[in-house]
Amino acid sequence: MAVGCAVTSDPTAGGAVAEPVRVRRLTDHEGQKLQQIVRRGSTSSVRYRRAMMLLASAGGGTGSG
Repeated sequence: MAVGCAVTSDPTAGGAVAEPVRVRRLTDHEGQKLQQIVRRGSTSSVRYRRAMMLLASAGGGTGSG
């Protein structure tokens, strides 16, 4: 008996991409802090990636290059 993977429209099931999520408008201070984390590079790769995602989302980027 073969086991397959069903494609579904449920984003949590892994078959489709979820709707994009956007962050609220950043304050100047928040934006500066995030840019500082990205420019300086963080000892935590998770913190760096989160800062990048927040800046991209706040800037309206789609991430499609």
